[in-house]
Amino acid sequence: ALTLGASLRGSAVLLTALMFLAAPHLDAMIGNWAQRGLESPDISILAAAGRQTARFTVVAIIVAMLATLWATPLAAGFGIDLREVAKGASGVVLITLGAAFLWNVVGTGTARALRAELPALGGDEEALGAPRSRLGTLVPLLSAVGKSSILALALLSILVSIGVNVWPLIAGLSVFGLAIAFGSQTLVKDLVSGLFFLIDDAFRFGEYIETSGAKGTVEKISVRSVSLRHQRGALATIPYGSIGKIQNFSRDWMIEKLTFRVAFNTDVDKVRKIFKKIGQDISANPELAGDLL
Repeated sequence: ALTLGASLRGSAVLLTALMFLAAPHLDAMIGNWAQRGLESPDISILAAAGRQTARFTVVAIIVAMLATLWATPLAAGFGIDLREVAKGASGVVLITLGAAFLWNVVGTGTARALRAELPALGGDEEALGAPRSRLGTLVPLLSAVGKSSILALALLSILVSIGVNVWPLIAGLSVFGLAIAFGSQTLVKDLVSGLFFLIDDAFRFGEYIETSGAKGTVEKISVRSVSLRHQRGALATIPYGSIGKIQNFSRDWMIEKLTFRVAFNTDVDKVRKIFKKIGQDISANPELAGDLL
């Protein structure tokens, strides 16, 4: 009001107050609607992603309405051409909405893949830490790479839409990345080693492995390192280039060898028969037979 030298319009103030009051409730309604679409197997990934993007769309519409209410008289007071501003803003909004939709497609696909991977876990904390399949291990990593790529392309597209020449920026980043590659051979070694470990399916999320430097359950897999949770609770983060040999104790089957000490005058054949009878009793137990070969 001080800038324009006039009092504020009552309709603008009233409409702004109504939008601030209605926006949280509208967002909650759309959020619940989007969550139902995410959890329902009958709704396609694209439709569920569209519901997720609807929340962002509502926020963009509210921001545009507020900008129209308050920026229009302010721009008129400063002599700014609103048509050029609106044209540039509309391009940015369209790119942002497209990027948000692709982001939600990746997120929805990841969530459904992980839900299909663990269909019957429920709230069982022990089952949640069980080893996953190869798909369940790679999906979170691919999701992170996909979302990062979408974000980078969206930022470059926005810069292009507002008239910024991005080719010098891309060339500069390429040279910078090449310099990092030559100067950080260890980092490159970690990235390449991790790629081949994942291709070879050497370990998966939730499996118990032992490397040259640590052992534990695979709790986190990133593009550069793997985190192992020791049975005593310690978390070790190991770069792929430093792993060396891997022993996987969770793959396929294991043989457990137990040592029993007996007196020198013990009848060894009798002991063997006793242990064989114990093994038969364990195999006949329906609660244990399923875990034995």
